[in-house]
Amino acid sequence: MLFSRSVLRPPLDELDRLMREHAIDAVVVPLHETMHSAFRWMTRGANLTKGFAVRVAGRETLLIAYPMERDEAAASGLSWRGVADFDHDGIFRDAPDPPIAYGRFFDRILHDLHSGPRISIEGHAPLPLYLGIAHELEKLGWSVVRHAEDLIQLARKRKSDWEIAQIRSVGERTEQVIDGVREILRSRAGDLTIGDIKRFISAGIVRRGMIEDHETIVAQGRDAGVPHSRGDASAPFRESVPLVIDIFPADRATGYFFDLTRTFCVGPVPDELRRIHADVLDAFEKARDAMKPGTPASSYQTLVCNLFEARGYPTTRSNPGTTAGYVHALGHGVGLDLHERPSFSLAATNDDLVEVDDVLTIEPGLYFPDLDLGVRIEDTFVVREGGVETLCRGRYDLAP
Repeated sequence: MLFSRSVLRPPLDELDRLMREHAIDAVVVPLHETMHSAFRWMTRGANLTKGFAVRVAGRETLLIAYPMERDEAAASGLSWRGVADFDHDGIFRDAPDPPIAYGRFFDRILHDLHSGPRISIEGHAPLPLYLGIAHELEKLGWSVVRHAEDLIQLARKRKSDWEIAQIRSVGERTEQVIDGVREILRSRAGDLTIGDIKRFISAGIVRRGMIEDHETIVAQGRDAGVPHSRGDASAPFRESVPLVIDIFPADRATGYFFDLTRTFCVGPVPDELRRIHADVLDAFEKARDAMKPGTPASSYQTLVCNLFEARGYPTTRSNPGTTAGYVHALGHGVGLDLHERPSFSLAATNDDLVEVDDVLTIEPGLYFPDLDLGVRIEDTFVVREGGVETLCRGRYDLAP
């Protein structure tokens, strides 16, 4: 069991509010062979490989499990029932194809739970399969709500105290990994390859009870100038060029992420790198110090674009096709997914607010791949009434 009942946080009140707001009678969240964030959040970390979570408006979530995982379902602390209670095997034996089978199976569940007619299927699901399921459910009389928003993402945007504590714990361990990187860069940088640094980071993550959901970014020189370049593992470490390390592990047990980026330079620091780093740090600090709850997230992207453009750097606002200068958004929410709400995008459709108990990153950067330069500084913060509070310690200077 990943979560004990004594620490089930947060309650699903926000989801209930959104269901009322959208006039949704029931939400179905499927799990297909892999744990994912919506199912994990709805079921408080039920340790299943396949199953379903159903929440009828005004009631507690029901977990529906396959017989091989009945003990894990019981250990979740949730109310649960087996798939056999809804004639799973008979339905799938007689149906002509899987979408029709699943549609009939969900129909049986929803009738059994006396759900109203408007339902929503949320979370990660194979798209072709669930388009077919929605069609079958509508043939059977259900109204499958099609909305632009992911209700589960919206419901879990603001974090509980317990969630913030989990993310803070991942941040503390992430900083320990970075402390080790600083030490090896100071002591034996000339003997390292980029792959050596990557392996050191990977081992440190595992030792501290975390996992790499995607390969950690360790990129130098030109690669540092391409924001999501993972770096060339075979390349020897180089002095006097920037080394961007973007590390974003998740806790193995709870699934909560953390996100941190530092830019280092070993040896003499070129004047241009020093200037660019100072401008990125200035943007980072100004965005951090200005950020307040109840304000549009996009306003901080505007703030950083204004700063960089005033200093002569291209941005995606001034030149949408640029691959040099400031080429991405200021940050993103963090939680059970690495990228959550709020969004800092300048898109006209983005109406996300920065709100109390949001957990988010601030990560401005400047990139010039043709000059062998790239700088990014990133921390993860929680939004409080008076501003933002860092969830990790650490300094931002170029010296490791």
